[in-house]
Amino acid sequence: MDFRLTVPPRMTYGTGAPDFSHLGFKGLIGAHAMADHRFKLLRIGLTIAVSLAIWTLLAWRHFQDGVPAHHLLHNPALPRVSDWLGAVLIPSLTWCLLGLSRRRMETSESPALRPVLMGLLAGLAYGAAMSVSFFSGHESIAGYVFFSLLPLALFLPVYRPECLLGFVLGMSVVFGTVLPTIFGSIMALATFVIYRFIGLPLQRLVGLRDGQGLRGAE
Repeated sequence: MDFRLTVPPRMTYGTGAPDFSHLGFKGLIGAHAMADHRFKLLRIGLTIAVSLAIWTLLAWRHFQDGVPAHHLLHNPALPRVSDWLGAVLIPSLTWCLLGLSRRRMETSESPALRPVLMGLLAGLAYGAAMSVSFFSGHESIAGYVFFSLLPLALFLPVYRPECLLGFVLGMSVVFGTVLPTIFGSIMALATFVIYRFIGLPLQRLVGLRDGQGLRGAE
């Protein structure tokens, strides 16, 4: 009989991610391989799911009142873009943005799928909240929700690709895909600058993070 013990991973404090550093090089390689396999399944499965969802939605709209189009920047003076573009844009965004998230996981010392899922769901909730607020006639609330990401960026990496993907998916039903992609990309760039050059130094100054934590947060 084999009485060898399987050593469970430790949890990295403050991240919710398992820490496999105590298992040595082989354990770290195994942890990365397991996380990479799970992420591949997520990437493929989510891309297929959103593709089927957007294609079904566009087909249903086509046979109902027609596929709508939206003015760029929500300005009637600017050209209109049809939601048909979402048939290509949504699957492409899903595949590419999750690819960026996977690249970040590959360079992480503590690979875990949970932070990616949390960022995706948080972005989805934000986008859905903005859509509901705007559609119900509370445009000012939608604006407050959108710009509240700026102060949040002082403490949280809300610029990450999975957050942007969730944001676009949460808004695409109401606003189409082009407008959420444009506004989301601009906000992702702004929050990256705030988090990287203001938030992280500020957190280090007040003792919320040390040098190692800073490297892991980027």
